[in-house]
Amino acid sequence: MITTEDPLPRRWYTAGTNLEVWGKAGTYKAVPYEALPPLPATTTDSFAWLRGAPLSPHGLDFGDDASAEEDDTAKQAAIDARLARVVFDATKLGLTVPPALIAFFVHPELHRRVPSCTACYLDVPAKLVELPGGQPGRLLRFMNDQQCCILWYVHLEPSGGHSVVCAAPEWIEGAVGESLEDVTTPRDVEMCAPDFETFMHRFWMENSLWFAVSKGAPLTAEQTAYAACSASTSP
Repeated sequence: MITTEDPLPRRWYTAGTNLEVWGKAGTYKAVPYEALPPLPATTTDSFAWLRGAPLSPHGLDFGDDASAEEDDTAKQAAIDARLARVVFDATKLGLTVPPALIAFFVHPELHRRVPSCTACYLDVPAKLVELPGGQPGRLLRFMNDQQCCILWYVHLEPSGGHSVVCAAPEWIEGAVGESLEDVTTPRDVEMCAPDFETFMHRFWMENSLWFAVSKGAPLTAEQTAYAACSASTSP
């Protein structure tokens, strides 16, 4: 849920705007949060809306550092170990990494069903980072745009809750390191979803819609409704 301790501005960034659902723009377009159409109703089963979707050749996966592993089993073991370290660090700070993020990361049969038309990829950060301006909590980066023009984070809140935010990377002059946390700081941080699963549901919906339209495939009833609602509220 959206918490009162999160004073960040709210905005969604949609990809693949050649659909003209939100109107023409560049690779991404900022959409006022209040203009977003509702998502289809979900059940209490985590990611129930995703489990029946097909695996996608454009599905989310982890970056090149993880893919260098010998096979999928070793690759996933390396990811799990890095994730465990981040969870440990968050726990020491009294923060909670949402179970939905952990499930999404450790089960390829989930994240590989979520396509990305801009070649976004998942990543486990080297460390948690502070928010600009000393705001409470920490940021856990979980997904990058292919060219790192947008980064997505989970905002871990002191209350134990969380939201999803996006930010642009501010590159630190002269900085060196092996991770984005070593060489960038987040700027222009904006809340884009009240929780991790809601973020992934909308991301999946819009990217699946983009691929269906691009291939001339028939739309599902949910995709048709979402596109129609988006067009009617387009800023």
